[in-house]
Amino acid sequence: MKKTLFFICLFVSQITFSQTLEMPNLPDGLITYDVSVKNQLIEFSDDGDWDFSEVTTDSDSAIQIIPIADSPDAEDYPNATHVKFEDGFTFFLGFEPTGYTYNGEISFINSVYSTPLVLTPYPFNIGDTHTDGVFNIPFEIVGGGPPELYRDHEVVTTSLSSGSVTMPDGFVYNNVTLVKSTSTFTDGQTGSSPCITTLDQWLWWAQGYAIPIIETRTMSSTGQCAPNPSQYTKFLNTQTARVQVIHNSADAAAEIVDVYLNETLLIPNFEFRTASPFVDAPAGVEIELSVAPPNSSGVEEAIYTAAVTLSADETYVVVADGIVSGSGYNPPQAFGLQIYDMGRELAANSENTDVLVHHGSTDAPTVDIVETGVGAGTLVDNISYTEFQGYLELPTADYVIDVRDETGSVTVASYQAPLASLNLDGAALVAVATGFLDPSQNSDGPGFGIGVALPSGGPLVMLPELLGNLDYELSNAIALYPSPAKEQVTLSNSSSIKLEAAMIYDLKGKLVSQINLQDMQDERVIDVSSFATGVYMVHIKGEQSSVVKRMIKK
Repeated sequence: MKKTLFFICLFVSQITFSQTLEMPNLPDGLITYDVSVKNQLIEFSDDGDWDFSEVTTDSDSAIQIIPIADSPDAEDYPNATHVKFEDGFTFFLGFEPTGYTYNGEISFINSVYSTPLVLTPYPFNIGDTHTDGVFNIPFEIVGGGPPELYRDHEVVTTSLSSGSVTMPDGFVYNNVTLVKSTSTFTDGQTGSSPCITTLDQWLWWAQGYAIPIIETRTMSSTGQCAPNPSQYTKFLNTQTARVQVIHNSADAAAEIVDVYLNETLLIPNFEFRTASPFVDAPAGVEIELSVAPPNSSGVEEAIYTAAVTLSADETYVVVADGIVSGSGYNPPQAFGLQIYDMGRELAANSENTDVLVHHGSTDAPTVDIVETGVGAGTLVDNISYTEFQGYLELPTADYVIDVRDETGSVTVASYQAPLASLNLDGAALVAVATGFLDPSQNSDGPGFGIGVALPSGGPLVMLPELLGNLDYELSNAIALYPSPAKEQVTLSNSSSIKLEAAMIYDLKGKLVSQINLQDMQDERVIDVSSFATGVYMVHIKGEQSSVVKRMIKK
């Protein structure tokens, strides 16, 4: 499944928000927030920062939010925008640009507020205090009770301070606002002594969430009702998605970019044909993402900004494609972010290599991908720019693939895909069509190729282009030994093909060494003593041919 967004995604173990509370933009449909509950108040200062990493909790629960339109009670609560389900009770809330409102409940009482009670106005800044009250609200006790009951509901809300919050699960939220709210409920019959209930809440709000990330509260009653004191603290359990981001915008103006989450620099100097590793990213909340030129001084220099909401427990592959410049590129495909929400970090079968194919070349037509080395035939039929082909679950082997036009009759380019030689059993990869078929029409930008993103991230591993029979001759003539190697490895060439260079990559795609082979005779001894233990890909280039070999360093 593909969704199109127009920006770059994030990956961090913390999230930053503004110090001014504003209306959250909630996604459509059901939102579920998992929370951990402690059956008492927590100790804290009115001033941030706050570290609750040592707090232990007693139980788990969940809070759900749905749009009012999805509720059977929608007609009774015309001022509500959402419904909250918490602890077996139903609360009718309003999220409007001017404020966060309360509109009644279905709990041990049923109430409908004809006039919304504003709990928190928007925007709400540090040091602001707000008061509101709604009076003579009729209500009834569920299961029966005295007639003609009325409620007065008054609230005083103060924004105390802001700072970072470290949650019990270790996640850090920055620029969180601590709000103190005191609600007073005066309930009773007209002319009789009332029951007065006081609810004190300390709420840590992070922008974008429909509930506070922490609520610690105490409630007690006086007058014509039992005191019935209660207290608890709820911590939002961090919701995350797994995300890999691939920079595939071949525009020279976007060759290197800075990526921001809200106002925080997340990925400095993110290079073209580079992938992030799969990492955890905040989910279930709208976040504002921006891209700016490299070495930017702040998000105000951003050239693109967009809002993104990730779903909890999903795995995403995100590819940034397209052109940011106003001229110099033909066709001028708009910069965009393509997101695949069924990503994988491992192959479904440990004996296979799963490959997700993405067409990200702005001037390439609709193409087919045809395997010709082992006779697997057409792997991808008619994939167009920005599209993903679902994962190909391939037996781990060394393949030769043709990129052909959509008729299947014209070969654009051929490549080696040495999955077995690179020991990629059980891996899940992303193969991206990258660069320009005609650089002369695109500011002499990078040429067309297929780059492979590994789950661990790093520079894309560019598949070596297959130029013809000389590649097969070179593949048979080249040997690397011993394997595994400890101090040195010998590269031998039994053919008459003159070699130019050898590039050694680790499995993260990092170029470890580049060796000039132009004066090589039959053999060249390569010092690998400084290499870390592991598997390496050696890309050996001849004058008109190339080959990839695997090297193991012990």
